[in-house]
Amino acid sequence: MFKVKLLKKLYQFFQKLMETIVSLLSVGLLASFSTARKFEKLDINKKNDTCYILGNGPSLKTDLEKDMELFCNNDVIVVNTMCKSQQYKVIKPKFYILLDPICFDPEWNEYDAVVEGLLSTDWEMFLLLPINLCPKEFHSIFASKPNLKIVFFNVIRVVGFPKISFFLYKHGLGMPYLRNVMTQAIMCAINKDYKKIILYGADHSWTRDLDADEKNRIYIKDKHFYEDDVKRYLPVGMYREYLYQHYLTFLSHHIMNKYAKYRGSRIINKTKYSFIEDYDTEE
Repeated sequence: MFKVKLLKKLYQFFQKLMETIVSLLSVGLLASFSTARKFEKLDINKKNDTCYILGNGPSLKTDLEKDMELFCNNDVIVVNTMCKSQQYKVIKPKFYILLDPICFDPEWNEYDAVVEGLLSTDWEMFLLLPINLCPKEFHSIFASKPNLKIVFFNVIRVVGFPKISFFLYKHGLGMPYLRNVMTQAIMCAINKDYKKIILYGADHSWTRDLDADEKNRIYIKDKHFYEDDVKRYLPVGMYREYLYQHYLTFLSHHIMNKYAKYRGSRIINKTKYSFIEDYDTEE
């Protein structure tokens, strides 16, 4: 039994060691240090030390009806396709974050709606974009909108020994597994020194939305607060990868909770029936 435990600890140590080495090499070769410095020096004129992050999960619809005044009077981060909703111009978020490469693809069926929504922004807002993934053709669209402050961030996977990872996170040189934009939103809030970070619309209930038809074809019932469910079939063989990627999403939240505590911040998940189990649910 002792040998088994020892072998397990050695395996875990060398796994962390390899992850750390790969992360450091990735940062050294791929990270933009000037981008990281610009984000660190960014003056955002916070209203207070609390930041609200709104995901696009179906539960957000109820929260927007109930807590709209709360969101309007505080610093808010929104993500992905939020600008398609009617509430976007009411809330006037301080930050808007895009991460998924599909957001920058003109062939994406929601591309035009997102671009038009962002162009309709008539208040000062920071538009955060991944420097490694966002083509110049996309961010140049907003050159005529001085109220949209384009801010880039590094998208380098950094995992391994926590002290090294957290140092790199703090200086904007990486993030955990690059699967979900909520991770980057939380990272942004922590690194801009918000002490209380409150999540809404972070349902992460994808497993509940999975189903199969009579031909064993697996599909997802995509749910967002601003539209009806959309049935989307997974390509054959994609189901395993789909589950693995969501495992990485939840692992990223686990890491973010530890990073928040390391930086003296607290993450509170106010999403009802959320599948994220790492964060506190009460203030």
